Amino acid sequence: MRSPKRLAQSLYNRFKLKANRGPIGVGLIGIGGWGASNAVNIMRSNRFTIHGVYDIQEKTARKFASRYKTKCYNRIVDLLAEPAIQAVCITVPNPYHKELVLAVADAGKHILIEKPLASDPSDCRELGQYCNDKQVILQVGHQMRRDPVFREIKRIVETGMLGRPLFTQGVYTLDRRSRHDWRRDVKSCPGGSMEQLGVHLLDVLAYLLGSPLASQGWVRNIPTRLDNSDWDTVALIFPGEVRATVCTSFSSPEHILLEIFFEEGRLATDGKVLSIVHKEGRRKTYRPRGTSGSMTQFIEFADCIEKGKRPETGSAEAEVVMTVVQSMLSTENVSHHD
Repeated sequence: MRSPKRLAQSLYNRFKLKANRGPIGVGLIGIGGWGASNAVNIMRSNRFTIHGVYDIQEKTARKFASRYKTKCYNRIVDLLAEPAIQAVCITVPNPYHKELVLAVADAGKHILIEKPLASDPSDCRELGQYCNDKQVILQVGHQMRRDPVFREIKRIVETGMLGRPLFTQGVYTLDRRSRHDWRRDVKSCPGGSMEQLGVHLLDVLAYLLGSPLASQGWVRNIPTRLDNSDWDTVALIFPGEVRATVCTSFSSPEHILLEIFFEEGRLATDGKVLSIVHKEGRRKTYRPRGTSGSMTQFIEFADCIEKGKRPETGSAEAEVVMTVVQSMLSTENVSHHD
């Protein structure tokens, strides 16, 4: 996997973009790594004008501001005081999410924040209520469910094309054994790989099948240099007695797989290509077309601001996912292996 610095550079070099492309003024807090992807999609959406950026790496922020002719802020409080900024996109490590959401809401700005909203599901609920009281939009960046392949799977589930869903299993792995960052720290990321990777699949399953009725989990520390768990598993029950398992790891090369078994067939996807097998053996493999979820979330965010719509993924959806992660970590529902 490319480093955040290389990822940012490749994205900026790939697209010829301008910061002033839309009517909604936005500020960016965090523009390295995935923040670079968010910045690119904000500009490509043609719905926003970037009026200011802040990053803890001041050199990164200055370089971005110079390249796209916007303002670099040395303090978040100054960015939030800018009247032209109506909304803020937050892409920072998990431990800073809560304090930043509160600060941005106090400033009266709408918020799109990267997942997870908070490690503790009760904080998700609290932040949602706080933003509601402040009358600001809070959208959480669970973008995977918006990808074309999962919109297509949703259609298949709803139309009953393969009959009733029975069981599903998901795997998301990403090798971080040689990386030294906050995701490996148990205090910064208590849910380990499930909190960072599994939340994508957990949100997709809640989108496809409804909120889970029950869950439990197991964590394991394979002998690595990771400080927190590096192989996590949750088992879930969804409405209609649909069973599911989700496994995640920071100790294996990058891989995504979701399989769903139905009464009349099965399907599988790597997040891009969809393979369907019908009961009689008929097969179909294709790549559903459409706008990526990473882009769609910003188009939706703009619609929420301009038209008063409710985000598809807000604090309630974030709480559902993190409740599952918390069940994995609770002492009565988790087995620790040495």
